[in-house]
Amino acid sequence: AVDKSRMNTILSLIPSIIVIVLSLKYKNVLIALFAGIVAGSIILNGFNFIPPLMEVYMVKGLESNSSVLIGMILLGIMLQFIKRAGGYKAFGEWCSRKVTTSKQTTVTAFWASIFLAVHAYTVNLTVPKIMKPVAIENGVTPEKISAIVASTVSPISSMLPFTPFILFFSGLIASSVEGYNGYELYFQAIPFQLFAIVSLITSFLMAYEIIPDIGLLKKLKQELKDKKIDTSKISLKLLGGVEIKPDMTALVLPISVFVLSIVVFSFTAGSLIVTAGPLTGCIAAIIYSMVNKSVKFNEIMDGCVEGCKDMSDIFLILLFAFSFGQVVNALEFAPYIISLLGSSFPMEFIPVITFLVCCIISYSTGSLSAAAIIVFPLGLPLALATGASIPLTIGACISGSHFGDLYSPISDSIIMPSQASDISPITLSHALTPYRLIQLAICTVLFVIFGYVM
Repeated sequence: AVDKSRMNTILSLIPSIIVIVLSLKYKNVLIALFAGIVAGSIILNGFNFIPPLMEVYMVKGLESNSSVLIGMILLGIMLQFIKRAGGYKAFGEWCSRKVTTSKQTTVTAFWASIFLAVHAYTVNLTVPKIMKPVAIENGVTPEKISAIVASTVSPISSMLPFTPFILFFSGLIASSVEGYNGYELYFQAIPFQLFAIVSLITSFLMAYEIIPDIGLLKKLKQELKDKKIDTSKISLKLLGGVEIKPDMTALVLPISVFVLSIVVFSFTAGSLIVTAGPLTGCIAAIIYSMVNKSVKFNEIMDGCVEGCKDMSDIFLILLFAFSFGQVVNALEFAPYIISLLGSSFPMEFIPVITFLVCCIISYSTGSLSAAAIIVFPLGLPLALATGASIPLTIGACISGSHFGDLYSPISDSIIMPSQASDISPITLSHALTPYRLIQLAICTVLFVIFGYVM
């Protein structure tokens, strides 16, 4: 039986501390997550800690995120057939002709992330992978491409009216403050999603080389310059090989079907439907690869297996990350953090405190949703009771949730683009550290100012 006396106590901090320390020390997020899950299970279940690892935390983590994980596998299959049909190679050749400087490379990555942001996972898994060869050839590190993608996709998605974010956040708002229109308040809060806005601005400035590489990104850029890597081998591996014939339709068609199906099924259903996108895109990629005779019918299963293999590393890390989230929730980590801060706040400080609490929770759990789910029902009624601005408090909560989502090495928004570039999530998180800390400082000051002004 679970020992409830250990919930919502100082013991709830231990798993998160273990994950963060081990991640930074050993640069292996998978081992760090597993250690955190085990530690949490020991705290909750004592000597009977082994059975719940699989039966409770992993199963619940899989169940609550099944659409994400299944969609990711389908995306892996779709991308595999795009590669086999020559889509990657066609894009690579286009980049070689049109993208010839470091600035053009980073700008391409930025705008590709903007235009494809309707489905974040597609961008996170595709753009870093297919742009890696041309990036290295033009003196841009894979880490910078992944940093730009990670800093662009989730922020822009949270401010668009046709992505899952609006359904998620508006639902939380409506359930947290009765009698208010969740959609209306969400749109009012968009100008106050300060971390998303600052992150987008930073990404734009990085892409257009208005601000220089600093910290680890600067060091890695110099190392890349000194190494003089042969990009032809990387291109052959990522873009399909010598025997593959370039075919831009193989890239454009599946992604167009992918996006169009989301629009059509959402319009038909009267609500946002994104789960059909990966399936229809996958089917389109398979059919076209047979039409252009790059894949035979009896080779379809082999392609599906290879697509699954391509996603196996990311799948395993995400499974452990989602399982760790279940452990942290069971330990009541977030309520304990909130209880440490007390409950009597001046009205002016409600937004900034909401922001900082969400930052702590989202970074420690690597989850945007975990922080929002916990803090919205506490922060919004508190803002309502004290007279603080509701839209500003909503923006603060979303901003704090974005902080960990765009920075924590155990966040899927960091794991996916880093793994797509064949780099460690720890490395990407480390490379983003100076940028994220500056953004954190800016947003903290702005929420204090807005708290007094509004």
